[in-house]
Amino acid sequence: MLRHRSLATLALAITLPFGRTSAQTQVIGFEGLAGLVPESYENLTWSTTPFNFWHVALSGSLFRPVSGLANAASEELSFITFSRPGESFTLNSIFLSVFLATAPERIFDVEVTGWFEGQLRFETRFALDPINMVKHDFNWTGIDQVEMIATRGRLLVDDISITATPEPATMALVATGLVGVFGGRRLKRRKS
Repeated sequence: MLRHRSLATLALAITLPFGRTSAQTQVIGFEGLAGLVPESYENLTWSTTPFNFWHVALSGSLFRPVSGLANAASEELSFITFSRPGESFTLNSIFLSVFLATAPERIFDVEVTGWFEGQLRFETRFALDPINMVKHDFNWTGIDQVEMIATRGRLLVDDISITATPEPATMALVATGLVGVFGGRRLKRRKS
């Protein structure tokens, strides 16, 4: 009976970490911020070089939040990025629009790219709605950086949905450690 209970405990200990550290989705909004988005906001690295930084819009013509009281905006004709270097994630979706200082003569595109360790993994281009924030689904897995650039105007961004997943090597290390701990306890009991 004791042996079966030990094996059941071992099986439970090995499977619990997989359930607890599985994919964790977060939706990133810009509430509570003012001015520029901090470089390490929400455990991501946000572009901060001149003309490629993120502004927080709290009112005015750049203000189009999907949820809450703020959204982010880029500079005119600049590219903006966010990344988690060395840690892959899935880009689920982003709400996007564009602000144009003059009335649009035509539809303007945005190019969005997904990278992992400096290698281009995904790329798409689509039209932006200059009036409304529109949800765009990506479902790009295994990336560590996203770049966005509009052909004209300022990008408006809100509610970025990403899912971070633990590395398989980390999970294998946790499982090996648990097997070692419980295996050592079992050996110790046998010798006693």
